[in-house]
Parts: sequence; structure tokens; C-alpha cells
Amino acid sequence: MKESLLRHLVCPECHGPLTLAVDAREDQEIERGLLRCGPCARNYPILRGVPRFVDTDKYVGSFSFQWNVHRTTQVDSLSGHAESGKTFLMKTGLTGSELKGKLALDVGCGTGRFMEIAAELGAEVIGLDLSFAVDAAYTNMGRRPGIHIVQADVFKPPFRPATFDAIYSIGVLHHTPSTREAFLSLPPLLKPAGIIAIWVYVWSGLYSQRLDRVRSLTVGLPERLLYGLCWVFVPLLHAFSWIPILGRLTNYIPASNQKRGLAWDVMDTFDVYSPRYQWKHTEPEVAGWFKEANLKEIKILNFPVSVRGRQAGA
Repeated sequence: MKESLLRHLVCPECHGPLTLAVDAREDQEIERGLLRCGPCARNYPILRGVPRFVDTDKYVGSFSFQWNVHRTTQVDSLSGHAESGKTFLMKTGLTGSELKGKLALDVGCGTGRFMEIAAELGAEVIGLDLSFAVDAAYTNMGRRPGIHIVQADVFKPPFRPATFDAIYSIGVLHHTPSTREAFLSLPPLLKPAGIIAIWVYVWSGLYSQRLDRVRSLTVGLPERLLYGLCWVFVPLLHAFSWIPILGRLTNYIPASNQKRGLAWDVMDTFDVYSPRYQWKHTEPEVAGWFKEANLKEIKILNFPVSVRGRQAGA
């Protein structure tokens, strides 16, 4: 944790100011310490460079496992591809002119793949994640200038109102108990005229129904067992797709096949079948949340369901 992060943080319970006690430091990073809230007397540890406003990963244990196993798979600078940069633009529409010199919040930062893109576009970025993916993100990004990582709950974000110039969340809010409620916790954190952009899973009829049938069998499996099964069945389903009769199985057991390597497809398939929550939504539904939050300039982007809007000006 960089000491400069403290000015953006408050107690997530009472919104009181926090004081910092440092136990161990390495260069500009506080590796171990404590954040204390005077008004409500709560303490929040800083462990392995990350301030921790939760003591458990609650319902996102599969992501704690997934992103520490696949710490580098989707990070452009560590994997040699440019997929994260393309995805960021396609699903948020955010550009350098909107981010340069601004403070941005990455909600559900995972391994930090999109934090890297936002930082390259000139933003100072704070990544928030409930899971222990924050450890992977800190290893990947945490020591870079202008990047901060926080383990916290989106329903109780440890930030003051009107803190951020931009907020984005790509593929995360639908993994909470309520996508709508998770989204509505974010607009109050925007500065006047600040931008928010999200991408959530789309409801796609028969495909979604088939996927959810399989999910009903997989969600309760131990993470390591399900992950091992993905390494067995994903290459089999890839092979079956070329065989006329067996290929029909791929219609009933959807598996990732994105032509980015087997590790990516195994990870992606595990990502689909392991989370406790995985809601799907329509564009009118999500746009309705933006209206409910009194956001302006609401725009539905080309990749469903990607929506962005702006906080009213001062």
C-alpha cells in the first residue's frame, strides 16, 4: 500500500477517517500495518501490501483460487497478447482523453488486467476486490506508480462519496448476490460529471438455460476438483466439436473455445461453472439501473451488456 492511498480511504462501516500505523515498509510500499478508525474503534490490517477491509472472501472463493492459479493468463504485459486492452475499450468505451490525470476505480480488479490498461491511459487507479485475487493483483501491479489495491466489499466500499472521476467494472457485478444493488452502490462514489461503465453477462435464451443446467451440477463441487475436470473435458469438447454426432454435446455443455490457448479456455470454462452467483441481464434492464441512479448521457455499447453513463455535473 502506498501512503498516498490513505487520503481516499474511510471506514466502510461508519465512514470515519482512518489513521495509519506502519509495521513494515519496502521502498514506497507499506507491506504490513494497520488502519484504525477513531469514531468506531475498528481496525483494518494491511497484509502483504494490501489493506484488508474484509476478513473473508465470502461467496467468491472460486475467484480467489482461479486468479491466483491464473495470475498472468489475461494480463497483457505478462502474457504477450493485447486482449485486455481491446476488451477494456469495447466494454467501457473509456479513452485516454477521459482517463488521463483522473482517479479511477476498478470494481472487481481480479489480477489487475484492466488496471494496467487504465494506468497506461494515464489514470491513477484503485482496484477493489472481495476475493484473495488481490494478492495476485498486488504481485502483478501493486508496486507500479499510480496503482493501488484494496480488499473490500462492493456493498461497503471504503471510500468517501464523490471520490472518483471514473468507475468501471467488467464482468464482476453479476457475481454478487444482487447485480442491481452492487451497481447502485457505485454512483455515489462519482465526482460531479464522473463516468461509470459496466459490462455484465447478457441473458441469451436457450444458451443461458443450457449453461445454467450444467452449473446446477458444478457450483457445489470443490474448486480443485472442478478445475481438474475442466482440464479433462475442455480439450475433449474441443475435439468433439469436429465430429458430427459428438459435436452436439457442445450445444448442451458449453465450454470456452476462444483460440487463445488451452489454459485460457480451461480458466474461462472454470470461470463460468464455479461461481456461486452468476446472473444474466438484458440491455433495457441494465439501462434502467442507470436511470434509477439518476445518471445522464446513458449509452448502450455494442458488446452486450455494456452500458455507461455520467453523473450529473456540479
